[in-house]
Amino acid sequence: MEKFLDLVEQFGKKELLVIGDLMLDRFIWGDVERISPEAPVPVLRVTSESFRLGGAANVIHNVRSLGGRVTACGIVGDDAAGRRIMQELRRVGASTAGIVPDRGYQTIQKTRVIARPRHQQIVRLDRENHEPIAERCLKRLREFVLRRIHRYSGIVISDYGKGVVHEALLAAVAQLARKTNVISVIDPKKENYLRYSFPTLVTPNKDEASQAAGLAIHDDASLIAAGRKLVKMWRAKAVLITRGPEGMSLFHSGGSITHFPTEAKEIFDVTGAGDTVVAVCALALACGARMEDAAVMANMAAGLVGDEVGTVAVPVEKLKNTIRTKL
Repeated sequence: MEKFLDLVEQFGKKELLVIGDLMLDRFIWGDVERISPEAPVPVLRVTSESFRLGGAANVIHNVRSLGGRVTACGIVGDDAAGRRIMQELRRVGASTAGIVPDRGYQTIQKTRVIARPRHQQIVRLDRENHEPIAERCLKRLREFVLRRIHRYSGIVISDYGKGVVHEALLAAVAQLARKTNVISVIDPKKENYLRYSFPTLVTPNKDEASQAAGLAIHDDASLIAAGRKLVKMWRAKAVLITRGPEGMSLFHSGGSITHFPTEAKEIFDVTGAGDTVVAVCALALACGARMEDAAVMANMAAGLVGDEVGTVAVPVEKLKNTIRTKL
């Protein structure tokens, strides 16, 4: 555990580039005391409302809260949600130099209506862009990455399948990462399963791993078959399959497999846990950590996320305290 504390201390010396679908998470909190006379639905008496960074923006927030430096690369619209994302990213200390604003783009916003005291999510409302992203915007993103990649200790691709992460961008990142030997970590989505290539690490959850490999994961044998297939398909140095309460499984290109039990004591909400995993892994690997050590640290941080409701950025002191309890 001492080496984990040393690694965390080094996070502040590294800067990551996070590329992906920036989102705003809106939470409407309230109490349900009756059923509507108009329809068999609960009536929520709203008591509060909050906003948090979501999607790739939550990865960025996690990098900052863990002490790392980070530049955001994505697209926002000329709307209230886009302006709030920019404001919040700057507030937490992230660079917005790689964000492309576009008047024709609707910023992605997810609104979750949650009833207290059990924190039950009643409904989720999604606002997002339904038109193809303008080629001029995608070109600006690629050009930014091509110009700036040499400045970063690592790259994170936070893919939510909304269009920012596209074929030409992935090809450019793969080529540059191989040429410069920069760390690259991918949180994948089905829209691009066949387009990822030569990453340092890919972090699918169990369902994503099943879909990408074309294998239903239902036992240890199918898990191992899927993990090994994905390492070969993506030509990755490693694949880390996150399995919720069952923990994580790490597959190396050399063939070794390591399983990690979950660190969460009681899971209320898994929203954003994958964002925390990818942020911790990228920072740890950028600091020179072994793949297994990066996975252990990510597992501990993900357990902290499961303790709270909604998208959460793990504070560096909270991670340090968790490590210290294991000394």
